[in-house]
Amino acid sequence: MIFMVLVIAIAAVLQIALISVFIGAGVYYLAEFVEEHTALTKKVIKWTIHVVIICHIGLYLFDNIPLSLIALGVLSHLIYYFLLTDFPNFNLTSLSFISSIILLLGNHVLAFKYFRQRYTTLSEVFSYFTVCLWMVPFMFILSLSANDNTLPTTNVDDNVVSHYFTNRKRSYKIKNLFTYLGDVTSKNNHLK
Repeated sequence: MIFMVLVIAIAAVLQIALISVFIGAGVYYLAEFVEEHTALTKKVIKWTIHVVIICHIGLYLFDNIPLSLIALGVLSHLIYYFLLTDFPNFNLTSLSFISSIILLLGNHVLAFKYFRQRYTTLSEVFSYFTVCLWMVPFMFILSLSANDNTLPTTNVDDNVVSHYFTNRKRSYKIKNLFTYLGDVTSKNNHLK
């Protein structure tokens, strides 16, 4: 049995390592998706807020969750809705952002008090926290990097490559083209 305990310990360490890698890869993929599709992400977050508010109302009507916990949850999700007005831009000093953080913390405190006073299974607690507390803030955290690659003055018609060749300075085009290609290849070391 000593060898089996060693095998169990090695398997547990491997499982934890693999789960960590898979979660990291999934979060990385989601962050890349959010960066590429900000309009779709905004719609998904908006509909998720609606679904979570409906879940709060259902928990109040059918499972007798206290009104204070439900009201704070609905209020925090309404504040999250206001964060979508400037999406993917986030002003970390805005009133809506600061109040959403305060309401999130307050919602956690009330939820811990409620679940500590009642007998509930661990899956019920995790389900409530995952769906009603963490899902929308996690989506906002994933979308924080979406603004890094967004330029406010970009225009679809401003294509750098096609406008490069329509420049009015015709005498230096070949020289400028070779200078540009030299700059690009010197920046990309793998092309040398």
